[in-house]
Amino acid sequence: MGAIYKVNNPKKHRNKSFQKVLNKMQLPLGSMPKTSHIKINSNREAIVEECRGVAEYNENLIKINLNKMSVVFFGRNLLLKCLSPDSLIIEGFILSIEFET
Repeated sequence: MGAIYKVNNPKKHRNKSFQKVLNKMQLPLGSMPKTSHIKINSNREAIVEECRGVAEYNENLIKINLNKMSVVFFGRNLLLKCLSPDSLIIEGFILSIEFET
């Protein structure tokens, strides 16, 4: 049976489910490139990690640049609740999400 690699640096990979996947696949930390993660809570909130910036923003549309694509959230009363250098939280009534390459 192969070795199981443990995630030693929780700051590097904050998402616990991502840590579990790495451990189950028995992959070292450096083998997975930085990828964007989107967590959607109902249709009222979206959390985006590893984003590259906001391209467009109004109450009906928020367009975010990711690593190699963009994601557009359409809805009503959308707002950026929290914005940090590499993640953000969108709140409002999310109607649809589109991915653009």
